[in-house]
Formats: sequence, C-alpha cells, structure tokens
Amino acid sequence: MFFRRSKRRADELRAKFIANRDKVQSWTSRWECPEVEWPAVSAVPFPWVIEPGEEEQWLATSAPFMDAYQWHLEALPVANGVAQLRATWEFGAGHEFRNLTIRFRSVYDPGYLAEKLALGIHSAALKGWQDDDHRDMHNWLRDGLGQVDPGEWIRGKHRMGFLLSEFNCSRAKPPEVITEVSTSLTNVSFAGAPLNADGRD
Repeated sequence: MFFRRSKRRADELRAKFIANRDKVQSWTSRWECPEVEWPAVSAVPFPWVIEPGEEEQWLATSAPFMDAYQWHLEALPVANGVAQLRATWEFGAGHEFRNLTIRFRSVYDPGYLAEKLALGIHSAALKGWQDDDHRDMHNWLRDGLGQVDPGEWIRGKHRMGFLLSEFNCSRAKPPEVITEVSTSLTNVSFAGAPLNADGRD
C-alpha cells in the first residue's frame, strides 16, 4: 500500500506551523513583564530534538505532519518577589491551538499577579479575544487570588467568548503563592449550549 502526500497540503500545514512558531516566539516580547528575562524560543518544539543544521530538512519533511507539539518556556527571574515563571503553548492536529498554561510562583500580591497573568493572556491574542477582555480577566483573577488563605488552595473556571480559563492557586508555603492559569478554546457554554458566531450563548 502506498500513500501520497499533496505538496500543496504540506505547504499549507507548514505555513500554519511557522505561524504558530512565530506567535510563540514573539509572545514573550509582547508580554510586558520586566521582572523576568526570557531565553530564545527553540525553533523546534517538544518532543522533537534535531541536530544543528537539520532545521530546514525537518521543517520541510516533519513539521507539517505533527499531530501534537508543545513549547515549554521558562523565564529567568531578575526581580525580587518572583521565584518562577513558566509557560506552555500546546497545539494539536492540523496545527490548531489547544492550550496556553502560565505558572507563576511569587510573593502573594493579588493585584500584581492578576495584572501580570491577564497581560500574559492578552498578549497571546487568542481566538475571539477583545481588548476589553483584559479588564474582565484581571478582575476575575484578582477576586480568586483574594480568597486564598495560607495553607489552602482555590480553583475556578471562567469563560469569555470562545476562551475557557481554568485557575488554580495555592499558598502552601507563605509568603509565596503558586498561581496557574490554563486557557483553551471552547465552542459551548458552561451549560453545554453551543456558542454562536460571536462566542455567545
């Protein structure tokens, strides 16, 4: 049995991969977070590892046909109060966006954390995101962070249009707090009803 892959289809998929890579690589500079420094983003996502000089061949033969891949980014903290900042971009079949997870370990400051995390999601420019959504996201995160007592953790979900965000926060080791926000696409409301073309119930 033989399989033939269309060059046109391969070119389309490769272009989608390159667009995803460019978006991830530019995201760290769009996000206003001077408390950390981001290293250069790898041209090849996890789980792929290639030898130096093989990028063009890999881009031509392997990149178009990946079923799933991720970029794991870890920043270097350069300011007091920030212990860790990690992010993972995930893509699935057809190079469609699957998920963005941001994990922040820092001193407990609800206003500061809400602003930084909201800016991180805002800078990702995900499907359906509107400029006004930044304030809504900030308020939701600040409200959740304000409810976390030492030794406890809290979680929540919030939908804005086609974007579903899940929030987890723990103050297991005061004065530090670990906050994680994972944002993915959805086409249904919390009640399970399909969303219309504007992302509304």
